[in-house]
Amino acid sequence: MFEKLKLRGQLIKAFRTAEIYRTVKRGDRISYLFPKIHQIDNHHTYTRYAFSLLNGIDPELLNKKRWALRQVLGSNIEVNGSLKNFSITVHHKGLPKMLNYTYEAIHPHIKKMELPVCIGQDIYGNPVSWDFAELETLLISGEIGAGKSSLMRVILTTWVKYTSPEDLRLVLVDLKRAEMYRRGDLLLEHGVTHISRLPFKLPRIVVVIDEMSIVKRETDLVEMIQQFASQGRALGVHTIIAMQRPDADLLNSALKANLRVRISGRQADATNAKVAGVIGAEEIDAAARGRMKIKIDNVKEFQAFFLDEEACKELLSPYKTRVKDPEPHLEVVPQSIFGLLEKEEQR
Repeated sequence: MFEKLKLRGQLIKAFRTAEIYRTVKRGDRISYLFPKIHQIDNHHTYTRYAFSLLNGIDPELLNKKRWALRQVLGSNIEVNGSLKNFSITVHHKGLPKMLNYTYEAIHPHIKKMELPVCIGQDIYGNPVSWDFAELETLLISGEIGAGKSSLMRVILTTWVKYTSPEDLRLVLVDLKRAEMYRRGDLLLEHGVTHISRLPFKLPRIVVVIDEMSIVKRETDLVEMIQQFASQGRALGVHTIIAMQRPDADLLNSALKANLRVRISGRQADATNAKVAGVIGAEEIDAAARGRMKIKIDNVKEFQAFFLDEEACKELLSPYKTRVKDPEPHLEVVPQSIFGLLEKEEQR
């Protein structure tokens, strides 16, 4: 009982420090009305507070004043919820400092997925994974040294080892607009709304755009990329966009709304983190290599698997082959998967 009262006092102190309260004036006296605390669960690995905001308290304060909450509660916190009901989880131990990628270790977690992504481990020791066939667009951003290149290698290497060329085509250079139209015509011809309902199988296509800011002035290309992100789901065309510094002009509201998964390494400030769509990315420890945050529903911090260029080449060497493209409607530029990522970022 004493422990719960102590923790309750700690949370109220955090609310006071972050100025998350309402004030009521009674004569010469000002009273502070703090959020209503419903439950405190204290475990050996974490403490979780459940509470609701009073009417008139801006929910955005929980994000804007995360730094103040961390000053009182500790640096390893998660804030979840919306509108009025929230929880703050304070973790008592941190993430691992390094996680080397091995396909054998992640395979049990992905074997039921169609297009699996497994990129690291969260603070509970659970794999950070999802099926790209269901959440089909991804934005990766972060400062130099955040681990973007390694993350991309992990994703692409897993796909090469897991899928067959009949099920997946990786387009690492360009995808002609005509292929989008051709697939759209096929859906109309057969009266269906998704490639999975066609009477024959089409391979899924993943378009990888590395450092999108380079093509900022190429308006036609930017428009095409936006088309992939907005219309590609039904056509089986998926998109990964990577950029070092998130660009507000490129990541306009329409494009950002269609980037269903967002991953960020450390960002320089809260403004960059907001543009990247991953609130709190500016709080990532600069010395923690491979430390990232992911937003699908909520924002979650994780330690990404590390896969360097030489190890990637060794893993993929059995899959290298020279064959003529059997699909004449696709113009393929021969390129190795790790060729896209040869400019290694310093981790």
